[in-house]
Amino acid sequence: MPAQPRVSANFRLDLETEPLTRVDQKELQRQLADKIRDFASVDDIRMLLVCGANADTEITLGLTPLHYACHSDYFDAAKLLLVRGANVDSINAGGYSPMHMCAERGNYRLIKLLLDYSARVCYVTETEEQYPIRDSVDEPLRMAIRRGHFGCARLLLENGADPNARYFDGPEICHVPPTETQFLSLMLNFGANPNVHDRDGLTPLMKACRAKEQGFKALRILLDHGADINALAKPKQDLKTALHYAVLSGSLDLVCFLIENGANVNMSRDYDKASPLDLAVLTDNPHMVATLLEAGADVDTVHSLVGSPLHFACSTAPLINRVQIIELLLRCGANPNLSKTYDNGTTLKSPLVEYFRQRDNADPRVVKLFFSYGGRFLMRSPAQDPRGQLRNLIRLFVSQPGLLELIVDLGEQFDRTAVERLPVPESIKERLMQRTSNPGSLKQLARLSLRSLLTPFGPEAVDSLPLPRILKSYLLGLIASQ
Repeated sequence: MPAQPRVSANFRLDLETEPLTRVDQKELQRQLADKIRDFASVDDIRMLLVCGANADTEITLGLTPLHYACHSDYFDAAKLLLVRGANVDSINAGGYSPMHMCAERGNYRLIKLLLDYSARVCYVTETEEQYPIRDSVDEPLRMAIRRGHFGCARLLLENGADPNARYFDGPEICHVPPTETQFLSLMLNFGANPNVHDRDGLTPLMKACRAKEQGFKALRILLDHGADINALAKPKQDLKTALHYAVLSGSLDLVCFLIENGANVNMSRDYDKASPLDLAVLTDNPHMVATLLEAGADVDTVHSLVGSPLHFACSTAPLINRVQIIELLLRCGANPNLSKTYDNGTTLKSPLVEYFRQRDNADPRVVKLFFSYGGRFLMRSPAQDPRGQLRNLIRLFVSQPGLLELIVDLGEQFDRTAVERLPVPESIKERLMQRTSNPGSLKQLARLSLRSLLTPFGPEAVDSLPLPRILKSYLLGLIASQ
């Protein structure tokens, strides 16, 4: 019988101490990941680690066993890995640390465990840029808030997470929706700045106003934490205030709330954009206009090239409530003859001139409102006087002869040269030419004199005069001379 080879007694030990090949190690790491993912017992995981799997070696794409444990919310496995030397701050190829995974998935116990091993909670890179482009993923805090994990967000803030971390699209608090008031309060209580702007140029207060009634609670919270109610948005948002956005929302309750809490209804003199009152007019909301006027909005301030709120009301915007809005403005003292020359030399025509210029058919109700509140009808070219109405008569002689009769009867300062050039029928031109060379009747002259002396001129002032009703109507310009 042939002799048998002799086997060393230490053969098994020699095998166990022989270094594993790279392929063997990768397979062990894969088995470790599978056991963690399948929630194998801690003893099985420990045995695999004893047999050569490593607690901190990459499995794939930078993912370590601790990443798998945190993703699976396997607390005991994560604790074992940390005890065996896993790197608590390891980053995978996508920029995720175990803390990121726990924050995103709301694994509160695991976050506490990672914190016990001094895990980082803040990955902010200090920069002077207001809206920096980040090389890494979002902060764990942002992930927790986005997924609605309140307890995790609070735990992160308690352990040093930055409530003012900046992103390309704005600071941390700007990403909290105004309806998420629990998170908003949390951020502010831990020092978030309520007066920052996001990349679109809005503050949290402005975003709350855009949420209409749903933003009420957020507004109160922000104001209680020092939000500036009169802060301006960035130029890309036309330097609007929170009140602008409240007006645009259409919520009267929201507008009243802001005014009661100190919102300015008037803008500074050098402000060159639409005011809140201008926007109330443009949104065709007479109740909003009335609310702002009652709060002291300046009815004659010109902030833009369009003009005053009355100019906005006379513009081309399709306003269903135009007559009601114009009456509100005039009743509150709007100047029907307001004009202005800008620094660049352009001239703002009077509201009534702009009204006629913008449409072929004038609403007699609008024209009579201007009559009733002192509107002047100068029969001159607009190039000579910004209140000049002569060119606008051309559109009326065919379509609205009755309205033309009222305007001519109330007209003043007839310009003979300009009248001669008007392309109107000879019968109308002849009458106009007569007014250029002959003074009006005593009745007409008395009316013009009274209208200039009675200030402010309007239905209430006229009604107080001891005159017959028909003369009051004549003085208001509602009827022509007989």
